[in-house]
Amino acid sequence: MNGVNVLFVISCIFVPLLLISMNYESISNFYEYSVPLNSLVIPDYADIVKNFQKMYDYKDSKCFTTTNENLFCYSSPLFEDGPRATIVLSENGFDGEIHFDPVDSGTSYFTMKNMTRISDDTAMITFADNDYRVGNKGRVDYEITDKFEFDAIVEKFDSFIVKCNNYEGTSVTLVQYLGVDTIDGIDYFLTWHTLADSEQGVSCDYPQIIQHSLKHNFREL
Repeated sequence: MNGVNVLFVISCIFVPLLLISMNYESISNFYEYSVPLNSLVIPDYADIVKNFQKMYDYKDSKCFTTTNENLFCYSSPLFEDGPRATIVLSENGFDGEIHFDPVDSGTSYFTMKNMTRISDDTAMITFADNDYRVGNKGRVDYEITDKFEFDAIVEKFDSFIVKCNNYEGTSVTLVQYLGVDTIDGIDYFLTWHTLADSEQGVSCDYPQIIQHSLKHNFREL
């Protein structure tokens, strides 16, 4: 067998193996993350639909439509002693809580350690474990034991998993970035969060679950 034939045989063996190894990770991630993420459902409630109409009609409420054509409304928050949170309602029947955090000090809750403005519609979020723990002195209901910290760029209406709520991954907390709003001369980051459930559960390993959710389209938001 001459040198050319040897090289041909080697290429026929190793090139497919290389392609398989390159695609294995993406295929594995698809079944480990993408498929479970598609199973997430945001609980909806009939009474919220009624309350949504009242808020929609309220003169001081504000409304926005996401890129998925979902309509949300919220009441204007009060700013007496710093940033406030307020309830946001969807015409689809689910709700959440909006946070107003001064741009100068950034946003910090759950696994979001900080937020930096790039433009009004774009921000950089620093995610970290933050020693996140739910429980008390005698009981731990849930905690993040993986140590991590990374930065990610988000655009207005980008949504992502910020944390799991149990070890099985059947309940998670979703956050959506709403950009920057100026209230009484002060610029605020607007983010809101809600719960989502999955019967099959998602893989609650960090930071992978956050990173893969940043690329996912949560159609209900």
